Amino acid sequence: MNHVDLGRAETGPARPARDQGGRRFNTYENRLLLVLSLGGGVAALDAQALFYLSPFVAKDLRLNNAEIGMLSSAVLVTWSIAAYLIGGLSDRTGRRKPYLILAYALFAVCSFLSGLARNFATLLLARLTVGLAEGPVIPLSQSIMAANSTPSRRGFNMGVVQNFGAQLFGSLLGPILVVGLATTLNWRAAFFLAGLPGLVIAASLLVILKEPAAASPTQPDGRNDILKILSVRNVWICCIVAGAMIGWFVLLLSFLPLYLVNFLHLSPRMMSFAMATIGAAGAVSAVLVPMLSDRFGRRPTIVLFGVLGAIAPLAALARPDAPVMIGLIFFGCLALGMFPLFMGTVPQESVGVSRAARSTALVMGLGQCIGGFVGPSLAGAAADYFSLKAPLVIAIFLAIIGGVTALLLNETAPVAAKISLGQNNSRG
Repeated sequence: MNHVDLGRAETGPARPARDQGGRRFNTYENRLLLVLSLGGGVAALDAQALFYLSPFVAKDLRLNNAEIGMLSSAVLVTWSIAAYLIGGLSDRTGRRKPYLILAYALFAVCSFLSGLARNFATLLLARLTVGLAEGPVIPLSQSIMAANSTPSRRGFNMGVVQNFGAQLFGSLLGPILVVGLATTLNWRAAFFLAGLPGLVIAASLLVILKEPAAASPTQPDGRNDILKILSVRNVWICCIVAGAMIGWFVLLLSFLPLYLVNFLHLSPRMMSFAMATIGAAGAVSAVLVPMLSDRFGRRPTIVLFGVLGAIAPLAALARPDAPVMIGLIFFGCLALGMFPLFMGTVPQESVGVSRAARSTALVMGLGQCIGGFVGPSLAGAAADYFSLKAPLVIAIFLAIIGGVTALLLNETAPVAAKISLGQNNSRG
């Protein structure tokens, strides 16, 4: 029996909470999907605002590329710490709702701190604070959605929750909105307004969200608990994939705006539309990629779209005509649809419900510390020493590493795993 079987045997499949007439659109499962997806978009809009405002911030605060890289990755460090600590507390108490509502309320307040920053040190402190507030959002949202999903659409639901709203608001509309505000008013006003929708999501969850019945309390096990989760093959492989792919994404967000404005000499407005292409790809892939994984399996889907991600930075370096470059960036950034799979779906299907939030937080946390913190800092130094091409070259290799590493995963998709099991039994 592999680790996937152990995880399922421990907890059994999560039973979704359904309304009467569960086949209709207006079910609790779908209402929850909508609110959590919008919430992910709000969190992403605030977290990614600095990426799009970096040309304005760098000029005003006189920051170099290495400092921009540190600011871009700083939020991921405290994000990772808070994600695991609050995710673990949620698993142990069996409660998700109060922690998720508090997270949205806190980051809405903390968002104002970024707009008040007067130098590199204060802006760094502000981003660290934002990370503490936002960290628990993904692990809690994913564990809630997993517990309330029909098994045959679990991958789809978890993909939409983590990626659709995040890409639609954070990456598609985000660059246009925040750059528009920064151009019309200033970059500080953009930060002030970015966190306000968090209060709306907190109020919506207070009314709509029911505590998932599947979230049963577990006893804390300290360091041994981390080792138990990491001993599951799929979890530590997902950590490696996360480190590579998060690094790929953060490098694109951190340095592509600077590359387009300072190296290719595009206008800030044109840059914002080019960056919005990433969000458009993310929104499409948030639905497409998890759906494909439900049908064809998690492993081949992650492998295919991981390698596909190398096309986006390669297109920028090739410097074709703008429409061609934007089209290729869109195509390569379809890789964003695989993020919920290696962060949430595969780890949670591998360890079971009792450690659901912790498994997602651990993969996300380690991935962000490696790819999200170390990667941009080193890439920023490389950009200062060589040129702004260096981070994009690094991003190409990271995407290939992420896709190839996923070949080592054990399949966890309910349909694909059954087909694989049946083939193995027939051979036996």
